[in-house]
Amino acid sequence: MIYDKRKGSLLNYIQLPLHVITDTGTFLGTGYNESGNPTYTLSHVKVNLEDVKDLTFSSKSKDAIRLDNKPILTVSNNVVGYNYKISDTEVNYRYITVASTRVDITSNKITKGMAEFILDKQLRNIGNVLERFITVKISQPHYDALLYHFFNEGTSTIENSSIIKLINASDWYSITDEIQKDIKKNGKVNQKIATQKITTAKMFSYVPGFS
Repeated sequence: MIYDKRKGSLLNYIQLPLHVITDTGTFLGTGYNESGNPTYTLSHVKVNLEDVKDLTFSSKSKDAIRLDNKPILTVSNNVVGYNYKISDTEVNYRYITVASTRVDITSNKITKGMAEFILDKQLRNIGNVLERFITVKISQPHYDALLYHFFNEGTSTIENSSIIKLINASDWYSITDEIQKDIKKNGKVNQKIATQKITTAKMFSYVPGFS
């Protein structure tokens, strides 16, 4: 499959520019002008921006992760569930603590429900790191997209992420383009990576009633 895009659009899709949620309003993509630049109109639907500390994950980020991944129900190399890395302390005590509840791993096996419970912890952990490095208010769609993105990329990439830098600069119109970069692996387009980045960009630009 050939992946290509216009400024503000999705990879491999010929359609309107993605919507853009900003601190001054919510803008809907309407098309492209003669110069090929995206055009927008101000929406009557305003998506609010909030401090990161006041946001929590929704079903959108969690559902996207579950769609991409089959949970590991038997501990292997100290990994279980949705690629949760069991810490040395958890290995020693034979349980994983999630929201003051212990998930027993004595048998080296967990249920799918336990895996999803642990996933909640993983998403909260990503959110805690985002809180440290994002200095401006963002929307719920932004937050969900970032949780999904950094679940795939790893929390260690947050501090120096070009996406986080654009967010902190309130460069809202450039972010979905930045999200969809780097889709190659070993010199070739990786369809899985490209699909994940398309999902992230769509989630980041989600406007209720228009997406």
